[in-house]
Amino acid sequence: ATTCPSDDLYRIIGVFDDKVKLIKSTSYGSYVWEQDRNTQGNTWDASTKPDIYTTLNTTYYNTLGSEWQNLIAESTWQVGGMDYSTTNTVKQYYDVEVGIGQTGYEETMKIGLMYVSDYGYGASPEKWTTALYEDNYGTDNWLYLGSNEWLISRIAGDTAGAFIVYSSGGGYVAYGTVNNTYAVRPSFSLTSTATIS
Repeated sequence: ATTCPSDDLYRIIGVFDDKVKLIKSTSYGSYVWEQDRNTQGNTWDASTKPDIYTTLNTTYYNTLGSEWQNLIAESTWQVGGMDYSTTNTVKQYYDVEVGIGQTGYEETMKIGLMYVSDYGYGASPEKWTTALYEDNYGTDNWLYLGSNEWLISRIAGDTAGAFIVYSSGGGYVAYGTVNNTYAVRPSFSLTSTATIS
């Protein structure tokens, strides 16, 4: 803790497009996904950005020193939205969220949140064939924070909804109204030139 306090700890989600994707190991704090639930809702397009965009790419980003800022790559984030399902497995979510079935808006930014599928694949492999809606999906999931937490994907069928990890059910995936306050854990990819020494 002396050499690396908890606020400076990050975990590796995986390697995508030759870049290491990290997530903050602790919450940055509790924030809304979007305060204006009625007019703006979960709209995310070229001209309309939700509050979570600014929270991550301005407020949080500006807390990092220039050394960290220079290590963070601009990445394409899939924020087109997808339908919520109580039966979808992680592979089904992956396909429509970032895989072959993905449609909708893409945002280029440095900081995001983890995807539903990132969280789903954090569970033990035997859970990958069960619905992410099942109670206790987080009991052996190394990405489970233990509190309600925002994910980056928005609900396509509900203009006021975005995906969350819900703590009361043991870490299953649900959805929350965008003006609720939940934990936020910034996620980003390191530049391909970043090295470990």
